[in-house]
Amino acid sequence: MIAGAAALILLVWLLSDIVLLIFLAVLIAVMLRGAAGWAARHTGVPERAMLAVVTLAVAAFLVGFLYVVGPRLVSQSQDLWTQLQQQVSHLRSQYGDTPWGHAIFARLSPSGAVQSHIAVYAGSVATSTLGGLATTFVLIATALYFAISPGLYIDGLVRLFPLPYRPRARDVLLDIGETLQWWSLGQLIDMSVVGVLTGIGLFILGVPLALALAVLAGLFTFVPYFGAIIAAVPAMLVALTVSWQDSLWVLAIFLGCHSIEGYVVSPLVQRRTVDLPPAASILSMTILGTIFGPLGVILGTPFAAALPVTVREVYVADVLGDSQTARVGNQLSRPAPAAIGSELQKG
Repeated sequence: MIAGAAALILLVWLLSDIVLLIFLAVLIAVMLRGAAGWAARHTGVPERAMLAVVTLAVAAFLVGFLYVVGPRLVSQSQDLWTQLQQQVSHLRSQYGDTPWGHAIFARLSPSGAVQSHIAVYAGSVATSTLGGLATTFVLIATALYFAISPGLYIDGLVRLFPLPYRPRARDVLLDIGETLQWWSLGQLIDMSVVGVLTGIGLFILGVPLALALAVLAGLFTFVPYFGAIIAAVPAMLVALTVSWQDSLWVLAIFLGCHSIEGYVVSPLVQRRTVDLPPAASILSMTILGTIFGPLGVILGTPFAAALPVTVREVYVADVLGDSQTARVGNQLSRPAPAAIGSELQKG
């Protein structure tokens, strides 16, 4: 058993990128299946047909967003780069001879050096982009296959266990899927609230590309804590093309929106979804980020949501024999079972 565990850990380490890609595909499939199941229950449309509708709607939104916002975003980025160069040159000419100015600007590369670095790395960026497109295609195809026939893959995974443990393995896998569905619902609500509030604030302030920046703010909310910082940087840079006062107002808007999300929306949402302690999220993102890189940070929170289910059901209930704690944990995590799909209940 020790040798088998060591071999499994080594295999996961060597195939860490693929393992995380599979987990991300499972998470996307759970989101699509959950949305399709909810819509199917409220409309009477078959679940597979509603899954196709939901998938096409998400794809149309992403394509439309890139088509409408992409050219403007590139233009704004070029204007921002030009203005930043002008501002740095202006500050260099005014304060470059001062002791503190010399210490600061000595570390900044001239614009020509920056452009040469960009030219050198252009080929590697193009290669990475092609690799990213191929990975994205594999991810989308895998997630769609998981969402279309989840029972097929659940059965295949269950068959890896000895016969006496297969029913229990199926129950644990269904519980993990249900937990990820509730966690996805909570994240979707948080992302929507942050995106809408940020969009309203940026629109009132008159910041260029308010819609695109609001969508980015909502998407980056998927990564708790760190996502808020990452989303604020491009918004402040775009606002800096107008004035530095607007950039400070943008910072205030992001702080206000995420304060509302953190102290008002999240507590209300977590009562009905998955209550995940902040320390667990931060530690999970830190550990997975250190081991697996940026993708580990992105998937740290859903991993932290799924891991306690496995520990509670497998170790606490089965190994320690404390089944009462496992039942209490299930009741505290979610108010009522959510339908994952009729196919998962077969067998």
